Amino acid sequence: MKNKKLLALVEGAIMIAIATVLGYIRLYRFPLGGSIDFALVPILIYCLRWGPKYSLLCCFVNGVLQYVLGGGISISWQSMLLDYVVAYTLIFLCGFAAGKKLGWLWGTMLGSFGRWVSLTLSGGLLWGEYMPAEFSGMSAMIGLPISDEWLWSMFLNGILVIAVMIIDLIILGTFAAVPYYRTRVLAKQI
Repeated sequence: MKNKKLLALVEGAIMIAIATVLGYIRLYRFPLGGSIDFALVPILIYCLRWGPKYSLLCCFVNGVLQYVLGGGISISWQSMLLDYVVAYTLIFLCGFAAGKKLGWLWGTMLGSFGRWVSLTLSGGLLWGEYMPAEFSGMSAMIGLPISDEWLWSMFLNGILVIAVMIIDLIILGTFAAVPYYRTRVLAKQI
């Protein structure tokens, strides 16, 4: 049992290190914060391997490091908590799908939903005053007349979270499709 805890801790540290490096490889960075990258893939793999109990600490540490080392943008300590620490910690929800059929799919969706809720709260409570005036005009052009900061936050953060989730699902789905990786990389450890 002690060796299993040590293995979980070491693997968590390795996955956080890989996630930190992958966080620097951004496909797109939004002007007000948030980026589309591959950083969540190793964290999701860890969650699927070790379940929610061990994933909670791993995701919390990853959230802190994403803010500190990833050039996090915040307007207050509350936005730092909601946009990074809480949002990345909620990825641990993926661990509840560990060992389940299509766990990589449902776990990624569950963790992404948790992250979206935290980001939406931050946008609605804290970032709403920074909503650009042209956003309501721009959204009207595409048929979405959004002038409320909560809808703005839901929409903007939804785009971010869905884009990252699609990338994560493509990579994890590829692992799940190959029997070797499905049994070695995505297999539940406990």
